[in-house]
Amino acid sequence: MSDSHNQRYDCVVLGAGLAGLYAAYLLRQSNFSVGVLEARERVGGRVLTLRTLAHQQHAELGPEFIDSNHHRVIRLAERFNLTLSTRPDFWGVSPSPPFGRKAQRAWRQFWNEVYALAAQVPDRHAPWHAPESLHMLDCVSMRAFAERLGVWTAGEPLFRRYTQNMEATEPENLSVYSIAAQEAFYGKGVHAGVYRFVDGTDRLPRALADAFCALGGDLRLSAPVDAVEQTPDGVRVYARQAGKPLTVQASYAIVALPFPVLTQLEWRPAFAPWRVDALQCAGKGAVIRTLVQFRRRFWREEPFPRAYPDRADISAIWEATDLQAGESGVLSFWTGGDAARRWASLSEHARIDECLRVLEVMYPDCRAQVIAARSYDWQADPFAQHAYIHHAPGYLTEALPLLRQPEGRLHFAGDYLSLFVGYMEGALESGERAAHAVQDALRPPA
Repeated sequence: MSDSHNQRYDCVVLGAGLAGLYAAYLLRQSNFSVGVLEARERVGGRVLTLRTLAHQQHAELGPEFIDSNHHRVIRLAERFNLTLSTRPDFWGVSPSPPFGRKAQRAWRQFWNEVYALAAQVPDRHAPWHAPESLHMLDCVSMRAFAERLGVWTAGEPLFRRYTQNMEATEPENLSVYSIAAQEAFYGKGVHAGVYRFVDGTDRLPRALADAFCALGGDLRLSAPVDAVEQTPDGVRVYARQAGKPLTVQASYAIVALPFPVLTQLEWRPAFAPWRVDALQCAGKGAVIRTLVQFRRRFWREEPFPRAYPDRADISAIWEATDLQAGESGVLSFWTGGDAARRWASLSEHARIDECLRVLEVMYPDCRAQVIAARSYDWQADPFAQHAYIHHAPGYLTEALPLLRQPEGRLHFAGDYLSLFVGYMEGALESGERAAHAVQDALRPPA
């Protein structure tokens, strides 16, 4: 990308996460000139593979699992010769003891009601087009709905584990209609978390970036954006790189930044009030990922723990290296929702120590096997400031359809705009939608 202030592109993309990279790649394939600005020193955004482990092993600190209906991820893996593999049946070691019959009955009753609601969603691809009765449920939290059913007290541990693991929040903060709408959107026969990238998830954004550049696209890393100005005939972006000002002009912009970052930039003119209000409805999911590498995979030798901790902020533990060879292995510890917010005050060392304290109850003497460890707090990442969105009450029906709309010459992309909530597929889907909109705007009328 030229340093000249007169350099102009058909489109400038802000953010080189999966949404931005895919949008840029699609536009460049259609022979439009495209520049990409990324604040980080790397591409991928919240895709982050840890590659400093011993014995050439790797593990994920960001997104990891791919469902069977994530067709864009699967197609791109095929296009770029990236190997996917089905996961073994071993899902992980629960840090909680098995739940009792009352909790299981409450859980089943809740989901039977959710499935009944899902069957009422008239348009699974646009669930905001729904009758008033469903709109009203978008303002009802998962907890409030469970209380209405009389199943909250018995089922609370299961409800909390579900929202902490899947939605990165608590049942009080999650719309029950969003849960039903996601069930309707996914439909039946989808296998959840069935695939992983064998050589690491970061291979996907790196392959997209390489393909984009090979097509003649311009990519700037370590180039944070300070301000975006719309003019009568285009967009002017004010950024910095290597301590020097960088100005980029384009006919259109695709803003593919995490939503918490959007309101921290200067926009000229300012965002419309409806967009500011809609962004405030988006729920910032909180997740801390902790990886611990051990000399041997003792959990395979003893799949059922000897005991369980009285209380654990860790809501899921699984093996991150089940597709990798070697005697050593890595366990991934998931802390989500309010627990992740509490852990934000802990040092990385303290978070790792807490993971090992919990694991020691289950597998005594595990500390002696530790080779390396890393803990990552996504809320503390200045370029993300959250892990992924959760649909707070009101977001799905009121905010999401607004946030998908362009504002002048600005188009928007990101997983927060997709019904593939919290998945790489959602980022790709939103980037594809934004790219098609810009293509239509750039093409001369027939």
